[in-house]
Amino acid sequence: MLSLYLLRCLIPLLFFDLATATEKQCHYDCRQVSSRLVGPTRPYHDVDALGNPLRLTRSYPYHKASTTEGYDFPRFCELGCTYFYVSSGAGMHPSWPSDKSTLNRCMEQCDDTYRYNVTVDYNDLLETIRLECRDGCQIAFIRCQPGYYCLQASPAPDKIYSGGDMLPCPAGTYRDVAYEQVSECVPCPPNHFREGIKGRSLSGCSKCPANTSSRQRSTSITDCVRCPAGKTSTAGSSCKCITPQACDENQLPFPADAEKRDSVPFIGRW
Repeated sequence: MLSLYLLRCLIPLLFFDLATATEKQCHYDCRQVSSRLVGPTRPYHDVDALGNPLRLTRSYPYHKASTTEGYDFPRFCELGCTYFYVSSGAGMHPSWPSDKSTLNRCMEQCDDTYRYNVTVDYNDLLETIRLECRDGCQIAFIRCQPGYYCLQASPAPDKIYSGGDMLPCPAGTYRDVAYEQVSECVPCPPNHFREGIKGRSLSGCSKCPANTSSRQRSTSITDCVRCPAGKTSTAGSSCKCITPQACDENQLPFPADAEKRDSVPFIGRW
């Protein structure tokens, strides 16, 4: 029987693939109304003189929604998730022609979708929907999509974030589904390299060819340099002495043999 720990590790993998894991997780978070990461942000609740709930965010003469029956509010939170990852320009380069952060663009898109003319009327039901959508933006920002890192601004006391960008992991790095680490990408390990951006897993870091090695965060195969004389390596591994004697300085060739030493792995005596 699997332990509780293994079940907690395996259950997310059964339902979320790497490409869409974060958006699906965001949708799941929206459904956890009692323990949602952010929100649910609801209009202020008040009562009239008879004790009946008004659910108002503003006082009259603004219009009170007659009923909330039949409305699946978490669905609007899920829309905010989609806006953040797909529609709001998330992951665009900082030079993207906008002075708005990724998070603010998402929330403004929610505002634009559920806008109304406040000089004429005010509807608390529509306000609830708009705030639910903005909650989805906030949750998506906290989760941060694989292949990207999120520059998170400090949240207010009510855990509401203001501003913050989701940017692609640069070359030589990656970030998988690691919700505990979203503000920075992981460098490709030594003897590996990655030329493209948006790396989503360690497997996206290519191995250096045999007989070469590189430092971590390498961005090109040209960073994989030949092993020193007397050493060799398999693909993706560190350079090691070919034999115990190969790296012995006493076995180095005479200066006249220097060209030989630079052309082939030096095993020991010639």
